[in-house]
Amino acid sequence: MHKREIAWIVVLLLLIGAYIHYFSHWGEKREIQVLASARPMPSVRRRGGAPAGAPAVRLVFTLDNYYKLTKVKVTAVDSQHANAAAHVLWHLVSKTGSTPVKMFQYAQAIEGMEPDLPGVQPEPLVPGEKYRLEVSAGAMKGTSPPFAIRAAP
Repeated sequence: MHKREIAWIVVLLLLIGAYIHYFSHWGEKREIQVLASARPMPSVRRRGGAPAGAPAVRLVFTLDNYYKLTKVKVTAVDSQHANAAAHVLWHLVSKTGSTPVKMFQYAQAIEGMEPDLPGVQPEPLVPGEKYRLEVSAGAMKGTSPPFAIRAAP
Protein backbone atom coordinates (compact mmCIF):
# COMPACT_ATOMS: atom_id res chain seq x y z
CA MET A 1 0.00 0.00 0.00
CA HIS A 2 1.10 3.49 -0.71
CA LYS A 3 1.22 6.29 1.85
CA ARG A 4 -1.74 7.99 0.19
CA GLU A 5 -3.99 4.88 0.52
CA ILE A 6 -3.02 4.46 4.18
CA ALA A 7 -3.82 8.14 4.83
CA TRP A 8 -7.30 7.77 3.25
CA ILE A 9 -8.00 4.65 5.33
CA VAL A 10 -6.98 6.48 8.52
CA VAL A 11 -9.20 9.46 7.61
CA LEU A 12 -12.11 7.12 6.89
CA LEU A 13 -11.66 5.31 10.24
CA LEU A 14 -11.50 8.65 12.07
CA LEU A 15 -14.73 9.79 10.41
CA ILE A 16 -16.48 6.51 11.29
CA GLY A 17 -15.26 6.83 14.89
CA ALA A 18 -16.46 10.46 15.11
CA TYR A 19 -19.87 9.49 13.75
CA ILE A 20 -20.25 6.66 16.26
CA HIS A 21 -19.16 8.88 19.14
CA TYR A 22 -21.31 11.94 18.37
CA PHE A 23 -24.43 10.51 16.76
CA SER A 24 -25.05 6.96 17.90
CA HIS A 25 -24.34 7.38 21.65
CA TRP A 26 -22.80 3.92 21.49
CA GLY A 27 -21.15 2.96 24.76
CA GLU A 28 -22.84 5.69 26.82
CA LYS A 29 -24.71 4.70 29.95
CA ARG A 30 -28.37 5.60 29.60
CA GLU A 31 -30.44 6.67 32.56
CA ILE A 32 -33.93 5.28 33.08
CA GLN A 33 -36.47 8.11 32.97
CA VAL A 34 -39.01 7.82 35.80
CA LEU A 35 -42.27 9.72 36.24
CA ALA A 36 -44.42 9.53 39.38
CA SER A 37 -48.10 10.50 39.18
CA ALA A 38 -50.97 10.33 41.64
CA ARG A 39 -54.25 9.14 40.12
CA PRO A 40 -57.68 9.11 41.77
CA MET A 41 -58.94 5.69 42.78
CA PRO A 42 -62.24 4.83 41.09
CA SER A 43 -63.46 2.79 44.08
CA VAL A 44 -63.56 5.93 46.25
CA ARG A 45 -66.43 7.38 44.23
CA ARG A 46 -68.63 4.32 44.59
CA ARG A 47 -71.29 4.16 47.27
CA GLY A 48 -69.95 3.86 50.74
CA GLY A 49 -66.70 5.66 49.90
CA ALA A 50 -63.25 4.50 50.90
CA PRO A 51 -62.48 2.80 54.19
CA ALA A 52 -61.23 5.09 56.97
CA GLY A 53 -57.55 5.94 56.55
CA ALA A 54 -57.35 4.69 52.95
CA PRO A 55 -55.75 7.12 50.50
CA ALA A 56 -58.01 8.54 47.81
CA VAL A 57 -55.24 8.28 45.21
CA ARG A 58 -52.97 5.59 43.88
CA LEU A 59 -49.38 6.37 43.06
CA VAL A 60 -48.30 5.18 39.61
CA PHE A 61 -44.73 5.09 38.32
CA THR A 62 -44.10 5.21 34.57
CA LEU A 63 -40.76 4.37 32.94
CA ASP A 64 -39.60 5.53 29.50
CA ASN A 65 -39.42 1.94 28.17
CA TYR A 66 -39.96 -1.67 29.23
CA TYR A 67 -37.27 -2.85 31.67
CA LYS A 68 -36.44 -6.04 33.57
CA LEU A 69 -36.04 -4.33 36.93
CA THR A 70 -33.53 -5.57 39.49
CA LYS A 71 -34.24 -2.96 42.19
CA VAL A 72 -37.19 -0.75 43.14
CA LYS A 73 -36.85 1.50 46.18
CA VAL A 74 -38.98 4.36 47.54
CA THR A 75 -37.32 6.53 50.17
CA ALA A 76 -38.40 9.57 52.13
CA VAL A 77 -36.65 12.80 51.14
CA ASP A 78 -35.50 14.69 54.22
CA SER A 79 -34.76 18.26 53.18
CA GLN A 80 -33.15 19.12 56.53
CA HIS A 81 -30.61 16.28 56.47
CA ALA A 82 -29.58 15.80 52.85
CA ASN A 83 -26.65 13.52 53.72
CA ALA A 84 -28.45 11.40 56.29
CA ALA A 85 -29.50 7.85 55.47
CA ALA A 86 -32.96 7.99 53.89
CA HIS A 87 -35.91 6.13 55.41
CA VAL A 88 -36.87 3.28 53.05
CA LEU A 89 -40.63 2.73 52.68
CA TRP A 90 -40.66 0.10 49.93
CA HIS A 91 -37.77 -1.97 48.58
CA LEU A 92 -37.96 -4.83 46.07
CA VAL A 93 -35.01 -6.72 44.59
CA SER A 94 -34.43 -9.41 41.98
CA LYS A 95 -31.27 -11.26 41.05
CA THR A 96 -32.31 -12.06 37.48
CA GLY A 97 -34.74 -9.23 36.74
CA SER A 98 -38.49 -8.92 36.78
CA THR A 99 -40.84 -9.48 33.91
CA PRO A 100 -40.50 -6.44 31.62
CA VAL A 101 -42.51 -3.53 33.05
CA LYS A 102 -43.14 0.02 31.93
CA MET A 103 -45.68 1.03 34.58
CA PHE A 104 -46.37 -0.10 38.14
CA GLN A 105 -48.10 1.12 41.29
CA TYR A 106 -46.68 1.84 44.71
CA ALA A 107 -46.65 -1.36 46.81
CA GLN A 108 -47.54 -3.54 43.78
CA ALA A 109 -46.14 -7.06 43.72
CA ILE A 110 -43.98 -7.03 40.59
CA GLU A 111 -43.55 -10.51 39.10
CA GLY A 112 -39.99 -11.76 39.54
CA MET A 113 -39.20 -9.41 42.45
CA GLU A 114 -39.38 -9.88 46.20
CA PRO A 115 -38.95 -7.65 49.26
CA ASP A 116 -35.33 -6.95 50.18
CA LEU A 117 -36.09 -8.12 53.71
CA PRO A 118 -38.50 -11.09 53.73
CA GLY A 119 -41.87 -10.35 55.30
CA VAL A 120 -41.49 -6.54 55.28
CA GLN A 121 -44.58 -4.77 53.93
CA PRO A 122 -44.55 -1.36 52.17
CA GLU A 123 -45.25 1.53 54.54
CA PRO A 124 -48.15 3.90 53.81
CA LEU A 125 -47.26 7.24 52.25
CA VAL A 126 -48.04 10.37 54.25
CA PRO A 127 -49.74 13.20 52.30
CA GLY A 128 -47.48 16.24 52.01
CA GLU A 129 -44.23 14.34 52.64
CA LYS A 130 -41.69 14.15 49.82
CA TYR A 131 -40.47 10.84 48.42
CA ARG A 132 -38.11 9.59 45.70
CA LEU A 133 -38.14 6.39 43.62
CA GLU A 134 -34.92 4.65 42.57
CA VAL A 135 -34.98 1.86 39.99
CA SER A 136 -32.27 -0.34 38.50
CA ALA A 137 -32.29 -2.68 35.53
CA GLY A 138 -28.89 -4.33 35.58
CA ALA A 139 -26.29 -1.58 35.12
CA MET A 140 -28.91 1.03 34.15
CA LYS A 141 -30.32 3.20 36.92
CA GLY A 142 -32.94 5.89 37.25
CA THR A 143 -34.23 8.24 39.94
CA SER A 144 -37.48 10.15 39.98
CA PRO A 145 -37.65 13.79 40.94
CA PRO A 146 -39.02 14.26 44.48
CA PHE A 147 -42.79 13.78 44.59
CA ALA A 148 -45.57 14.08 47.15
CA ILE A 149 -49.16 12.94 47.31
CA ARG A 150 -51.91 15.34 48.26
CA ALA A 151 -54.28 14.82 51.15
CA ALA A 152 -57.74 13.54 50.29
CA PRO A 153 -60.34 16.30 49.91
